[in-house]
Amino acid sequence: MEAREALDKILMPRSVAVVGASTDPFKWGNMLLAALQKTGFEGDIYPVNPRAEEILGLKCYANVRDIPGDIDSALVVVPARFVPGVFEDMVAKGIKGAVVITSGFGETGEEGREAIRQIRETSQGKLRFIGPNCMGVTSSPGKLSALMIPFLHESGEVAFISQSGGYGLQLYLRASALGVGVGKFVSSGNESDLKGWEYLKYFGEDPDIKIIAMYIEGLKAGRKWYEEAREITPEKPIVVIKVGVTEEGSMAAASHTGSIAGSDQIYDAAFKQAGVVRAGDAVEMFDYVKGLLYCDLPQGPNIGIVSNSGGVAVETADRLIQNRMKVPTLSDETQKEILGVIPAFGNPKNPVDLTATLNMNSFLNVPGMVLKQPEIHGLVTIGLGTAILKTMFPDVPQEDLAGIYQWLNGQLINTYQQHGKPVIVIDPSADVEPESARIMEASRIPVYTTPERAADVMGVLYRRKLYLDKVKGE
Repeated sequence: MEAREALDKILMPRSVAVVGASTDPFKWGNMLLAALQKTGFEGDIYPVNPRAEEILGLKCYANVRDIPGDIDSALVVVPARFVPGVFEDMVAKGIKGAVVITSGFGETGEEGREAIRQIRETSQGKLRFIGPNCMGVTSSPGKLSALMIPFLHESGEVAFISQSGGYGLQLYLRASALGVGVGKFVSSGNESDLKGWEYLKYFGEDPDIKIIAMYIEGLKAGRKWYEEAREITPEKPIVVIKVGVTEEGSMAAASHTGSIAGSDQIYDAAFKQAGVVRAGDAVEMFDYVKGLLYCDLPQGPNIGIVSNSGGVAVETADRLIQNRMKVPTLSDETQKEILGVIPAFGNPKNPVDLTATLNMNSFLNVPGMVLKQPEIHGLVTIGLGTAILKTMFPDVPQEDLAGIYQWLNGQLINTYQQHGKPVIVIDPSADVEPESARIMEASRIPVYTTPERAADVMGVLYRRKLYLDKVKGE
């Protein structure tokens, strides 16, 4: 059976069986049921437990074979020794897709590997499965949270696949705080059946998914993954974290999910050839995802910087240049125009230093003056907008500041969106006073708290532009 058929059943099911459902609220079999109910899943839910008649108000069945009607997918949380028998029952019932959350298989030795062999033999051609040793899946359009906690992103154009279960779940939760909506999440676990390349292919063909993010410990069928990635990246960005870069880390990956990490240099070369964006950690991954999702690509390397602080502007320029971009001096004519609205002791050259002024005419107009220059291909702004208003005026009620927040940021957003060029905002207080950043990001203007993060994202955008130029020219 093709992976697409099974993954459609798993991520957009009309009915779900929870095999190993439990009356104990601290066990997986109960938490999964609760998560499905609390996040509004609209299909039928069938608990399976031979020792219970009802769990969380739902009629319980002794075996999936006893459930009336068709079942699209199953969540399996019984102990490992029972899983082969459960697969026989699921195949007999005609279930097409399953998520095996249970651990204790390929990562634990010969006994586990024998159980996997039995499962594969039973399910071959009839049933495809995620896992084992995973944390579950989510699908915002399917209103499906098959996790130990009831959480769904409201929506999202990002698919996130993680070989790490617990950390992957934490990253899925964290993504929304970093401004990224994950519409579909797969904790892939040991990948004993469905593998990384099949998730790539599936989400590469999903019209609702614009970017694919992955947390990788090691790849099974690495050549297939590479070939699939090369097909997808001209249309959709792929951003990955690859761990196990040291010998010790590789050994940990093998004991964790049974992955063979392999040579990090080989992975790095393959990622570059396939146009895959590699992130060093989770913050970088979601930074890059957000930038690629929100921004136009710069058509050249020349970036303008507009700041209310000279020091941080220099820091930004340094990092842009380290990303092989340029910060060119603006023309004499442009500098003259800028000097007309900034203090005489400001700097109009690029970086443009407005100084620590509260002159609205200055910070509302200068970004547009820079962006309209044909030799400038993108803009980084620092400290503009309304980020510190609440700190400056602590006695003013929040509702009175709300209108100012909206108006000032709205004026800037209108300017940023007029030119078809990437604009990235550095707001060092965004994690303390987030209102300004929320307004910006609601209009798809990405906000970061440090010059390094913002400049690195601009570098990723430019490298993607160069990659697309290359593949289209081949």
